[in-house]
Amino acid sequence: MRRQKLNSGYGAAVSSDTTGPAAVVIRPPFDPQARAFHTVSDAEWEAAWEVPLRHTIEALAAARAGGVRRVVVLLPTTAMSGGAQYAHVAAAAEAIRVLVKSTARQWGADGITVNAVAVDPAEFGIDTEAAGPTSIAPPALAGASAEALVAFLCSDAAGDITGQTV
Repeated sequence: MRRQKLNSGYGAAVSSDTTGPAAVVIRPPFDPQARAFHTVSDAEWEAAWEVPLRHTIEALAAARAGGVRRVVVLLPTTAMSGGAQYAHVAAAAEAIRVLVKSTARQWGADGITVNAVAVDPAEFGIDTEAAGPTSIAPPALAGASAEALVAFLCSDAAGDITGQTV
C-alpha cells in the first residue's frame, strides 16, 4: 500500500487502507482576494475559473493514470453557500463540485470513488468577514473532524460512497 497526495495539507491525515495503490486528496488553488461581483474583470473571471478547474482536471487525470482508487477534492463551503465578495470562488468551486459528481459517475464502474469535502473557507485564504455568513451551509468542518472525514473517504470502508459533497 502506498499513499499519495496532491497539493493538500490533509495528506498527513490519509493513511489509506485501500487495496489499490493510493488515495489522493486534491486541493484546488482558489483566488482568495475579496472582490465585489460587478468589479471582477473578464480576465479575472477567466483566471478565477481556469486555474482551479485546470488544476482539478489535471490532478484527477493523474490520479486515474496512477491507479488511484479513492479521490477526495477539498472545497471551501463557499461552493454551497456563496460569498458576498467571493462570487468568483463560489462559481468555480460549484463547477468543481459538478465535476466531482460527473467523474464519480464515470469512474464508479471501475471501482474509483470521487468525493468532495467542504471545509472552512479560511483554509483557502478566504476572508470570512468579507464572505459573510454561510447560514445555508452546515457549519464548516475544520481541523481534526475534517481530517478524520478525509481519511475515512480514502479508506476501503467508504468504497460505496462516491459523487458526494460532505
